[in-house]
Amino acid sequence: MGIFGKTNKRTQQNSGATVIAAGTCIIGGISTEGTVHIDGKFEGVILEADVITIGQTGEVIGDIKANNLIVSGLFDGKIDCNEVHVLSSGKVIGEIKYNELVIEEDGKFEGQGIRKGSKLTSRYGEIEQKINNIIISPKPITHDKNS
Repeated sequence: MGIFGKTNKRTQQNSGATVIAAGTCIIGGISTEGTVHIDGKFEGVILEADVITIGQTGEVIGDIKANNLIVSGLFDGKIDCNEVHVLSSGKVIGEIKYNELVIEEDGKFEGQGIRKGSKLTSRYGEIEQKINNIIISPKPITHDKNS
């Protein structure tokens, strides 16, 4: 039941789960509104899933577009999810687009993270050239003998 006693149609449709067991390797694509749990290896694309869980023995290389991603194993690629949780044993390499990102202590993330709809902008690019001019090619001080 949803808020105020209304039934959530999405929850009713998502009662099934796709499981990739340890020792299994799949190359391809998955499109589901349900949940996906990966303890084996998956290379490819997973689209539209509600919840994707990569177990401690799970490895995913590819693209994920889902509502929620929980990583206990390894993910390498691109993520576009509302919520991303990297648990203490999890490792994420690549690019994450997210609304909410949680990385537990000892969880690892190597790459670029972009918060969806963020109004924050870096001003570093404005001064990067100035910094490079100072560090790389400082102007030598010359003494004019004729002065």
